[in-house]
Amino acid sequence: GLKLEEVTNLESVKNEILTKLTSLATQPTRDELPKIYHLDVGAMYPNIILTNRLQPSAIATPSTCAACDFNNPANNCKRKLKWTWKGDYNPANRGDLEL
Repeated sequence: GLKLEEVTNLESVKNEILTKLTSLATQPTRDELPKIYHLDVGAMYPNIILTNRLQPSAIATPSTCAACDFNNPANNCKRKLKWTWKGDYNPANRGDLEL
């Protein structure tokens, strides 16, 4: 990276950033058009499910695998995962019912 002494427009960049941040703080509801139109999180979703074991409902059935384009023994998508319950059980008590 550059040394601080080598930067020639530090003050102008700093003032520009401060102006934009001040504008954002004083007017949080924005009118500008977005710079990002679409962020494809769908591609990350299967990986999140597999790595974090978030949703047991995402387990594919044999009929789903049969219809998949990637149904190939060499693929690693059919690995067996051990699902654990990560929920809380909170039954209603007398105070919840007598509102």
